[in-house]
Amino acid sequence: MNDRLPWRLFGVVYAHAHPKAPNTSIIRNKSGLPLPTELLGEPASGYLTGPEEQERRQDRIKSVCLSCHGGGWVEGHFKRLNNTIRTTNEMTLTATKILLEAWEKGAAKGIGQGESIFDETIERKWVRQWLFYSNSTRLASAMGGADYGVFANGRWYLSENIAEMMEWLEFKEKDVR
Repeated sequence: MNDRLPWRLFGVVYAHAHPKAPNTSIIRNKSGLPLPTELLGEPASGYLTGPEEQERRQDRIKSVCLSCHGGGWVEGHFKRLNNTIRTTNEMTLTATKILLEAWEKGAAKGIGQGESIFDETIERKWVRQWLFYSNSTRLASAMGGADYGVFANGRWYLSENIAEMMEWLEFKEKDVR
């Protein structure tokens, strides 16, 4: 399916264009991290396919769908999927900003302190945001599972996790003061 999907949806912080090469170990964002996007979502574009390739892939997958479904259904499906990608990326960005604020305020230690970005409570909640909740929501949307996309590690949990992250930061800020 890799050559038919314009977006890399699963196992990534933000949905983004597919890598140009299969060897993803060479990818580095501007911060030097081995990620295909910056922490704030900007793509490491030199390593990712461009808009023309994404459009070619989108057309290819739509042609597969059109063998069983009508044009209106196919267009509607991809409109919903693109909306889900936008929404999950935005909600991940919100969680990332909370994490960055926690680092900035000294409530947690991260990149700026030369520490791991995966070992503190707020960081694990951030990982949950994109690894479980955003990915589950994208999968449900890609496969047409609306109920699953809301309840089974979906949109409900995306919202709840952001609220928990904000509460955690507020609690920790009291400790830092």
